[in-house]
Amino acid sequence: MNFITQLFDSSERFRRKYAEQILNRFQCLPCPGARVALQAQWIEPRGLSAALAREARVALTGAAGAGKTTTLAWLAATNARRLLAQADAPVPLFFAGRDLRGAALPRLTDLRDLNLSQELAAQCPTVFFPGVLRAGRALVLLDDADALPPEQLQAWLREFKDARIVIAAASPLPGFAEFPLPGFRDSDIVPFARKWNAANADAFLAALKANAVPRALTANPMTLTLLAHVWRADQNLPTRRAELFGRFAANGLGDMGETAKMLEGVALAIQRGKPASNEFLARARGFLRAGKNRTVEFTHELWQAYFAARALRQAPDLQPVLEHLSDASWRQVVLFYAGLGDASALVDALLALGEVDLAGHAVAHAQQVRAELRALVTQELMRRAWEGEAPAIAALGALSSDGAVDAFAAKLKDKDPAVRTRAADILGRLQLDRGIEYLLPQLRDVNADVRDKVVEALGHARTDRVIEPLLVALRGDPRVGTVDTRLRVAAAKALGEIASDKAAPALIVDLQLGEPEIRAVAAQALARMTSPLLLKPLQSILQSGDAAARKYAAEILAVADGYH
Repeated sequence: MNFITQLFDSSERFRRKYAEQILNRFQCLPCPGARVALQAQWIEPRGLSAALAREARVALTGAAGAGKTTTLAWLAATNARRLLAQADAPVPLFFAGRDLRGAALPRLTDLRDLNLSQELAAQCPTVFFPGVLRAGRALVLLDDADALPPEQLQAWLREFKDARIVIAAASPLPGFAEFPLPGFRDSDIVPFARKWNAANADAFLAALKANAVPRALTANPMTLTLLAHVWRADQNLPTRRAELFGRFAANGLGDMGETAKMLEGVALAIQRGKPASNEFLARARGFLRAGKNRTVEFTHELWQAYFAARALRQAPDLQPVLEHLSDASWRQVVLFYAGLGDASALVDALLALGEVDLAGHAVAHAQQVRAELRALVTQELMRRAWEGEAPAIAALGALSSDGAVDAFAAKLKDKDPAVRTRAADILGRLQLDRGIEYLLPQLRDVNADVRDKVVEALGHARTDRVIEPLLVALRGDPRVGTVDTRLRVAAAKALGEIASDKAAPALIVDLQLGEPEIRAVAAQALARMTSPLLLKPLQSILQSGDAAARKYAAEILAVADGYH
């Protein structure tokens, strides 16, 4: 398309202006008191590109602060950048479920909820978005999808049957392939620190270790970001979430006086379903943003939960909290409440309601709790975890209980292979570094099922210490016990879950020379990596590899090209 055509083609002019608006909108992450450039701070979740290349409809799931909204923002900005450069690129359409709730969902011809400026909306050709949809170029991005009634959501999404759709939700939704955001591990934390502050990265990383900051905080992108902002060379880092939020808020507010009281009242009102006027926005120090109909909302749900919990801590008793213990939308408020003081009465109330899993998380967050309560909750969670209950395992992981790890590790010595297999599975799903010490020797277990499960468990680890033992298993070193294709396949799968550059050379070798089963799994593992170090070896394979290797290399390169 020449310059004259571009100048007078209304769709072409709108395409460029629309792409520029998307880039401006998602240039920075919402962080009170600071501008965080998305492009500069972005760490791609392991396996994201592969999942997006494989599925047309993907649901990003994860805990609060896991990066669901940030991932959608990155997809919007990345595709807007491509749209600015080429006319036939995908067109991102970003919606927020919280804005759509309670209203008629927008059609492609209704631009109100695309947040277009008045001027840009007036310039939009009526055929632009319908044409994009017909051409299969629409990329629909829907944040907070589970804020919408399921029937209404499914009916609306049918209008976009020819579009690629990525949604963010707390839990899986029908019709979508789930991609649970994996959280940060060692190989993510290091580049995060370098991007955040290259000059002080090593000192920050050393402080995380010296202060024994738990994985619950470093694995969560939001809390790791807050840790980076509050870090000072002469201060200890917080090791509990409520303490971390408190220090960040105090830094941002200068004190915890009138502004904090205002935010507490606004948070509790919104939490109880009452709209808050935008009159508070000017005094909010970045913790609030403008909502619809002259209201305000918090920049993140966790800030609302934190300040609401602070408000509830002013009540003379537990009653205002007891009213909401079974309400999932109050879960984070309950946990922050536990973190702001003695949580013993709260845990007693949760146990009385049979909410053992939530009680475990409350104990994990608590500033203080009676020792016998901690022991009681831990023992009940261990019983449930052994029965295979995933919520109990998650709660035990949050507790970081050495006793629980040691108890399950003892079962790795049981005579029954089924018991050893179950113990290895639980230790892996706990994702606690202490468990690694017990799992590594079991790579030599005489039973193949146990070895497979141990390898899989190591693939869940957040520490890089497991990479070399897994590479040894992949190479077939006799030190790991019986060497066979089955073990090597399991090791390749685990290394794919970790997706570290350190495993790339060995997986490249197996992609070219391994047994057929190994080659396929090595290709899947490499597709989960986002390292530019893969490009030259894969391009070389395209020139000199056999037919199978060339096919795998082309597929992996297509994944990298599609979302970068």
